[in-house]
Amino acid sequence: MKKRIWYSLYDKVYKRSNLKQAFDQVKYNQGAPGVDKVTIDVYEQDLEHHLEVLQQQLKDKTYRAKPVRREWIEKDNGKWRPLGIPTVEDRVVQTALCQVLEPIFEGDFLSVSYGFRPGISAHMALDKVTEHLQAGYYYVMDADLQSYFDTIPHDKLEQQIRKRVTDGSVIQLIYQFLCAGVMEGDHYQETRQGAPQGGVISPLIANIYLHQLDELMVARGHRIVRFADDFIILCKSQKGAERVRRNVTRFLEEDLGLTVNQEKTKVVYAWEEPFTFLGYEFIRTIRRIDPKKVKKFKERVKAITRKNQTVDIQTLIQEQLNPYLRGWANYFRYGSVKSSFREWDSWVRRRLRMVQLRSWRHVKSLHRLLRKKGWREENLRGIRMFAWRSSKSPMVHAALDNEFFHKLGLVNLVTVYDERYL
Repeated sequence: MKKRIWYSLYDKVYKRSNLKQAFDQVKYNQGAPGVDKVTIDVYEQDLEHHLEVLQQQLKDKTYRAKPVRREWIEKDNGKWRPLGIPTVEDRVVQTALCQVLEPIFEGDFLSVSYGFRPGISAHMALDKVTEHLQAGYYYVMDADLQSYFDTIPHDKLEQQIRKRVTDGSVIQLIYQFLCAGVMEGDHYQETRQGAPQGGVISPLIANIYLHQLDELMVARGHRIVRFADDFIILCKSQKGAERVRRNVTRFLEEDLGLTVNQEKTKVVYAWEEPFTFLGYEFIRTIRRIDPKKVKKFKERVKAITRKNQTVDIQTLIQEQLNPYLRGWANYFRYGSVKSSFREWDSWVRRRLRMVQLRSWRHVKSLHRLLRKKGWREENLRGIRMFAWRSSKSPMVHAALDNEFFHKLGLVNLVTVYDERYL
C-alpha cells in the first residue's frame, strides 16, 4: 500500500491552538532557560502576546531559532555527554512541530522501536528482551553508536523525512533547529550535522533516521529491540550473531553515515555473560539492576542525606529524598530486586538517622524522645551525635524506628516494588 505524502503542513504548525497546546506541554515538562535566560514563568506572564508574535513570525517566515545552551552531563562511565538546552520559545515551536509530524511518522514506525513514542515505555522494551531470551535467543549483539545524536547527516536525514513530508517550509524549520548552533559560555559553535540532545524534536528525528535499521532487521527476520540509539539484536547462534554484527556495522557506517564504536559493540552469550540494556543487567532470563546504576543511586542518596547538614528531616524527606526514591524505584522495580530494595531501605533510614542526630546536635533531644516512648532515666546513655556508628545505636533505633519514618511519609522501596502487582 502506497503511503501518503504530505505536501502542505506548515499552516498546521503555526495554528494558534497548536502553539498554545505546545506551550502547555513545555510548561508541564519544565526545564531550564536557554541562551536568552527567559524562564517558563516569565514567558507565561505575557503568554498571549508572545504567542501572537510567534505565530506571525512563523507565518511570515521571519522566525529564527536561537543557539542551544550547552551543558555537560556526567555518564555512568565517568565520561561526559553534551546536552543542548533550547530557549523556551524554541521549545514551544519544536513541540508544535512534533505535534504535527509525530502522528505521520508514528504510522510508519515498527513495534521493535520503543524510545520516546506515545503509549510505549522502556519497560515494554525490557519485557520484549526477556521474551526473546526465554525463547532461546541467547546470543546478543550489544551495539553502541558513537555520538549518534551529534553525527546524524542532515542530507541523509532530509531524504528520510521527504519520504513522507515534502513541505519545504516544514523542512526548512527543521533545518533551523539542526543548524542553530551551540553556545558554551561566550563561545559559539556551528552545527553542520547532528541533532542536539535535549531538543524536543531530537527524539523524533532519531527515530525517523534509525527507522531504516528497524526495517532492514525486521525484513531479515532478526530480533531487534531499539530504544532511540540504544539497541540490541538477539540471535540463536554465535555464527548468526557475528554475521549480524558485521552486516549491521556495514549498513550503519556505509549507508547511514554513522560511527559504530567497535570496542563497545560485541556479541555476548547471555547464558554465561551478562549484558546491560536500559539500566538493567540481564543474565540468562534474570533481570537485575545494572551495578553502575546502583552506584549512582547510592551517590545521589548520600548527597541528599549528607551528614554535615542541619535540616528539618521531614522537609528533607518530602522535598528532596522522596521524589528521587519514588522515581528511581518505579523504574527499577521490574526485576529481581526485592531483597536489594529491602537492604537499601534499611540503609536509607540509617542515613536519615545520622542526619537527625546531626540536626539535634545535643543528646538531650534524643533522650526527650525516648522518654516519650517510655524509656527509664537509668537506661539513657550519652552517645557521639556526629559519629556515623551512632546511627546504629539501640537508643537511636528505638527513637527513630521504622514507624517514625513511616509517619514522616518516607518512600519505602519495597512498598513501591509490591505496588507493581496491585
